[in-house]
Amino acid sequence: MQPDLKPELSPLSLMDVPLMLAIEQKAHSHPWSRDLLASNFGGLYRNLGLWQGQRLLAYIVLRVVAGEAELINIAVAPESQGQGLGKQLMQAMFNMAKQQQWLHILLEVRASNHKAQQLYKRFEFSEIDRRKAYYPCHEQGREDALIMQCIC
Repeated sequence: MQPDLKPELSPLSLMDVPLMLAIEQKAHSHPWSRDLLASNFGGLYRNLGLWQGQRLLAYIVLRVVAGEAELINIAVAPESQGQGLGKQLMQAMFNMAKQQQWLHILLEVRASNHKAQQLYKRFEFSEIDRRKAYYPCHEQGREDALIMQCIC
């Protein structure tokens, strides 16, 4: 990321799926497919990207139903990690929550993803449940998902 160009936040569209997919494949151990990313657009979804010019650096996928939101996916390009972009996306999510009067936000995170859990805890998410053997692993077996919630 060039230090002189501050990333800009803007809504994502289906046209951005190829750029999202490129980040997804580099940032996640079990990336979403193009079709799955594309299926997360429409009336229930609030998808935002952080851009530097024409380059997508990070994105967040949210689903909102009746004042309840779910953070479905968040990803930062590996070469842009450690620069506060995840924090910027989370802050944008909470700004939307305030404007749209969401009641709470839910998310699921791998039990082994301590870095993401730290970010979520900074935004006052707390663990409310656990889904046993929810995520596939590279090793044998499956990994638990922590269900976290933040009251808006």
